[in-house]
Parts: sequence; C-alpha cells; structure tokens
Amino acid sequence: MRPYLWRTRNARCVYVDSYAGNDLIGTGTPDNPYQTLGKAYRGHGTAAKEIICRGRFCEDMSDGDHDTRIQGDYMGAATFDGQDTYLIHGFTLNDIIVENCAPATYTAMIRYGAWGYAGVGRAWGGYFGWTQHSWGVGDHSVIIRNSPLYMGCIGGKRGIHHVVIDSPKICGDRKICYAGNGEVSHFTVHNVPIGHRRRESYGIEIIRTSILARCDFYADEPLRFEECLFTADCRWFLDGEELITEASGGEARRDSLLGQCRGRGVREELMPVFTRCIFTAQTAEELFNNPGAGDLTLRADSPAANPAGFLPGITDSYLGALPPALSIPIMDNSIGIAGTWDEQSAAGILTIVGGAICLDETSSDTVGEVLSKIIRLDTARASVTGILASFTSLFGSHGIVLNDRPVTDRTFAPGDLLPQGRYVVDGNVAYRNAVYVTGNVLAVDEEGTTFVSGLNGTDTGTLHTLEDPNIENVCYLRSTPVIFSTLQAADSLQSGGVYLNTGESPIRYRGRTVVPDESFVAANDTDTFIPPADDPEYRIAIMFDDTRVPAQPWIPAQLFGDYFVCKSGGVVQYDDDGIPVSSGNNRSYQPQSDGGYAEKLCKSVMNDRYCQFKIIARKQ
Repeated sequence: MRPYLWRTRNARCVYVDSYAGNDLIGTGTPDNPYQTLGKAYRGHGTAAKEIICRGRFCEDMSDGDHDTRIQGDYMGAATFDGQDTYLIHGFTLNDIIVENCAPATYTAMIRYGAWGYAGVGRAWGGYFGWTQHSWGVGDHSVIIRNSPLYMGCIGGKRGIHHVVIDSPKICGDRKICYAGNGEVSHFTVHNVPIGHRRRESYGIEIIRTSILARCDFYADEPLRFEECLFTADCRWFLDGEELITEASGGEARRDSLLGQCRGRGVREELMPVFTRCIFTAQTAEELFNNPGAGDLTLRADSPAANPAGFLPGITDSYLGALPPALSIPIMDNSIGIAGTWDEQSAAGILTIVGGAICLDETSSDTVGEVLSKIIRLDTARASVTGILASFTSLFGSHGIVLNDRPVTDRTFAPGDLLPQGRYVVDGNVAYRNAVYVTGNVLAVDEEGTTFVSGLNGTDTGTLHTLEDPNIENVCYLRSTPVIFSTLQAADSLQSGGVYLNTGESPIRYRGRTVVPDESFVAANDTDTFIPPADDPEYRIAIMFDDTRVPAQPWIPAQLFGDYFVCKSGGVVQYDDDGIPVSSGNNRSYQPQSDGGYAEKLCKSVMNDRYCQFKIIARKQ
C-alpha cells in the first residue's frame, strides 16, 4: 500500500488518519498513523503536544490538557462530529471543522486543568477560567457549528481570524459572551439569540471586518466594532426590552440605536462603538447562500462581498470568514431553474431525494454520478478560485469514495492468506478476536494470517486491499470559453452530451421544459429536443459533445479550499498516472523529492465563461 502523503509534516507531531490509520499497530508516524484522536492523545506514551489529522472523528475528547493542539492536515481535511454525544474540549484547534458537540454540565470544578462546561477551544497560559484570556480557537481557520464554545466565549487572543461560529450551544447556565484579550478579525457569527447571551463582554479591544448575522446584543455592553456588517435580523436589548431600530438600515439604523441608548440613560462608556460599520437591510437568509443548511458563504450581490462599495478605502476584498460564492443548490424538480444540479442526470448508485444527492440503496451498481447544469459566469467580474462543500468520509458505513479512481484492489475471502497491508472491510469479519464492520480499515502486520466472517462465523464478510489512501473525495469541473457550435431539432444528440438553451423560448426534452439559459444532458443517441411550435429551426448550443466540439477534460477539484489546475502554455498537465495536476490531486502539494509538483506548479483558476460540475461516487 502506498503511504498517505501528508501536506503538513513535522517530526514532533503525532499523526492520525481515520481512513487508513490503525490503533493496534499504528505508531503515530506519517507512514503508520493512528486511527483515533484518543489513541494519539492518551495512548502514545509521551503525551502528544501536536496532533495532525485527517478524516471524520466521533469520539470522547473531553479531557484536553490545554497544552495540546489538534490540527487538520489542511482546512477541510478533518471534521469532528460529536453527534450530540461527544465533546472535544481543552485543545487548541486549527484547520478543522467541529460540529454537533454535546454540551457539558456547568460546574466550577477544574478537571485536569479543564473547566467542566468548556467546549471548543482552550485557555491561554495558565489562566484557566479567566474569560479575558480565553482563546476561542487557535490562529488558523476553524468552523464551529452547533457546538459549545470554551467558556461560552466568542472572540479570543489577538490575531485570531477567519473563524465561523454558527448556532453555538450553551452549557448549563453558562451563556455566550464576546470576550478576549485583543483584536480579532474576519469572524462570521450566525444565530446567537438573546436567550443564549450573557453580559460579560470585556477584554476585546476591537472586532474587525466581521459579520454578525441574526445575533442579539445588549445595548449596554461596550463592544467595539470596526468595518463590520450587521444584518437586519440582529437585535439589541436594554432592560429586557428589544429596542426597535430604523428598519431601512444604514446610518439611520445605527443612529436610531445609539439615540435610544442615550435617551434611556446608558452611559457613553457602556455603549457599543461602531466605526465604519454596515447596517444592511438584508437578513441572514438574504446575505448568505444557505444559512439553514450551514452554508455561510456570501451571496455575490451582498454588501459583505463588495465592502469597498460601502466603505471607501477598505483593503479587504470581503467581510467575514468565508468568501463570496456561487451557490449550486440541489433541486428535486429543477424545471425552469438554471444553474442547479440536474436531477435527471443522476445515475447508478446516486439519486436525488429531498433536495440532496443520496445513495440509491436498491441499486446493484457500484458507481454513480450526477452532473450540474451549465453554470454561466460573468468573467469580467468573477472566476472560480475555490470550492467550499461539505463532504462525506472516504470510508463510512457504506464504504463510498467520491472519486472516479478505485481506492481498493484485490478481494480476499474468509480463510485466504493475507499479505501485510491494510484492508477495507465489506460486511462483518473477525481478525485476531476483534470484530470489524463495513467501512473499517483492518491492518495486517504479519504475513500469512487469515480471518473469518464474524465471531460466530455465520456473517458474511470480505476484505479489499487498500492500495492508495491518497485518493481523496473530490468533485470534477470542466469548462469552455465560448460556444463553438449549435444544432437544431433535426440534428442528432450524443448520449451524455450537454446542451444549453441559448435562445429566448422554452424547449422540451424527455417531457421536461427547458427554459432559456437552462441546460440538459442527453440520455441517448436517438432522442431529440422539441423546439417551439412557431420555430421548427430553433437552435441550441452544443456545450460538451465530443463528436462536434473540442473535448474538455474533467479536472478533479478539492472539495474545500482553493481551486486550481496546472497548465503549461495553456495545456493541462498530468501526473504519471494520467491524472490532471490540480487542487484535487494530492501530488500538487508534495515537493519534487517526494514525487510531487509543488515547486513547479503553474496554477490556473477557472475563468472560462461556461462550466459544469460532476460528482462521482464509487463503492469500495
């Protein structure tokens, strides 16, 4: 088996890989990582001070010592999902997504240097319990959803930036405050109602270039904001009563708030200070792409996506933690809606149910795919420089990988002699008195051993060799700068070809209405589209059809982070396995000494006018 090529390398760190690691024979090195965070923290011998991880974790990590850092290999590589049962507490967290952590019971007792009510984050120095010395997170990007915060603190140490806090939980009667010991910037804070707040907001010198959306505040807490944005559904309370501010937004809303504070006798030193802030008339639902689903990227037409238009002289290209983005939602019925995922293109093991891409449990296929419709970009204003998408684990209960390359190779049945290596389990198996289930990774460190199906030998199970853990979850992108050709209804389509209605009238294809600027995927070579009744020679654009227009390659793209593809002279470059060198190729991040291309990348973003995305799911 090839070793996983880590992007973050440090001989002092302990490594954890929930995909290919193993707690029984792992040593915590990059070539032989552990599988769980708990093993790296508690079972490594000398206590680990820095843990590098990738994968999805759900385990009890509530006993942090405030002196250990847990860091994703890169942002998007690691997710801790508490599933409302587990808590990660007492650690510095970098480059990681934390969600659904369970609230602990509030207590004044200190357990091994950790407050019992603490959630995500750590304390500074030795001042456990001093709110003004509390770190919300470390100095790298972190996304925290539906989880408690350390000491209920939004804020942190000077220099903290690019942090998302979405719907934080409270622990017992320890509610949420804004506190810290310095300046923080580029925070996105969403959904903090007054019932979850406490007035203990001190220590922060200033909150800069941040977004406060659907958040409630006390009108007599002396917070300082500079170049921040407040949505229309933020509220201010004084003496238990909501202050009704000017609904139109802008300076009138700010002046209305401050005027009421003065009229009610609030001292100037207790009033919030707003320096060059935006009070938008937009709500959180209008500012973000899909906040209800946890997508807090900015809509391209929001004031936070273009702060220079509202705050002359500002040097930041956007406010908040996440950049402006083009949302591509999933529709059960996308008739008449351009730029969505095309539910009629779902095939194999993938289907669209309830507005989501799902596995078809009834399918006997091992591979499936779904395509987006054609996305049209105004290249004078925007290009695709990154992709931010939630993603599943490589090996979950279904053993699925989002990639067109197989992660596994040979299959072994019960009783077969096993070479040394790592194996993905399908079904239930027993090996050396330990039971493994579908999606688990079994490590074999002794040549010639065997396994059985389940402990009682009645359950069925097989093992598949894990050949290359560097194959990661990706989506695929292809693009074209122009429309090269068109066709009419009398012309044939190509199975799998993609066609765009560039005219001004609706057409019909396989019972569906395709409106102007909407695309469709041809199901076979014999169908045709139905033109408008009054225009039998109506023409549509051929976007991707290898028989008529230049072929465009599918580029693997990292699901969370920058998008790029390596080109030389405008030609896409490929690695030795024939895979494009892009953000979805692990070798793009490796030095040449390790077989990578990091030193000689010629990065190109996607700035063509038309593009399309594809998801491929493969059972292992």
